[in-house]
Amino acid sequence: MGRKGQRRSLKRLFAPKNWRIERKVKEWTVKPIPGPHSKEVSIPITILLRDYLGHATNRKEVNFILHNGDVLVNGRPIKDSSFPVGIMDVIEIPKTKEYFRVLFDKKGSVNLLKIDESEKNTKLFKLINKTMVTGKKVQLNLHDGTNLLSEEGYKTSSTLVMKVPDMKIVDSLEFKEGYIGLVIKGKNVSRIGKISKITPFGIYKDAVILESGNDKFQTLKDYVLVVGKDSPIIKLE
Repeated sequence: MGRKGQRRSLKRLFAPKNWRIERKVKEWTVKPIPGPHSKEVSIPITILLRDYLGHATNRKEVNFILHNGDVLVNGRPIKDSSFPVGIMDVIEIPKTKEYFRVLFDKKGSVNLLKIDESEKNTKLFKLINKTMVTGKKVQLNLHDGTNLLSEEGYKTSSTLVMKVPDMKIVDSLEFKEGYIGLVIKGKNVSRIGKISKITPFGIYKDAVILESGNDKFQTLKDYVLVVGKDSPIIKLE
């Protein structure tokens, strides 16, 4: 009889390159379940707790930790060891009073940045697009798959500053020249700079030139998350 359902494991050799795991020590690793982030830009919570932080040595120990509600993602307890976390997510471990934000390093690998407790309930969301839904209401579609209804006129590509887990919008940052941007994709991933120019690039996309000190670099507008007006409003490095 054939196997029913999807396999919950993934061959390490075929795991996304942005996962910092040993490829040849074992054959299999955890496969993320469908969730708020796609597999290419996320990582299962098991790998973060076991391989990155060393809070567990195997998946059984991870399951025990999660079952006890000892790990929160964006303020909510996570029970599934295959749950995917991605950029800007906040991981909280109350027992050890540790708080981390998920970012990418210069090589594009998933990285955990230790943050202060004061930031644990703040998450930045890039507004990807807007759609009209029943009742002529506007649905905001965010970078991590989150969808929200709003009556405010937020512009596409803006950053929404939200409090988690309540998902309350407390501020917004428009995508405009002079603001500070973080590159979240592409060859310049993890670089931070001031948006100095926004120019058309092709039919549907815009290019952005950012400045960091005396250095200038270019990337696509879709790859940039606005993180502040004069300086980043959250810790990024």
